[in-house]
Amino acid sequence: MRSPVVRTASVAVVVGAAIALGAVGQASADVKPGAYTSTTLSAGVVLLQRTGHVEGNELVLIGRYRIHPTSTGGYVDFFPGHRVFMNRDGHGGYSGPAYFGGTRIGSFTLKPRR
Repeated sequence: MRSPVVRTASVAVVVGAAIALGAVGQASADVKPGAYTSTTLSAGVVLLQRTGHVEGNELVLIGRYRIHPTSTGGYVDFFPGHRVFMNRDGHGGYSGPAYFGGTRIGSFTLKPRR
């Protein structure tokens, strides 16, 4: 049987490693709640533009889409194979590339509605 000191030390090492390696998880998405105008562009053509909003960790447009956190904002999978990135643009909005099937097809922006 292990002594309480060895057991406590073992637990401390495991917890420390979990924190150091990120097992605790990433912070919530850094996409601020509020109303936005969402625009998807491809080859300079607007494919979709509509009013939406961010509630918690969801982007609400045609449906509710989970925002996956990144260090610069987040990304959303609208449907399998269609992913858009939302990186802070320094003006209160977000912009980034739009992908379909792993190929960049255009860009995506969220501009705050004021």
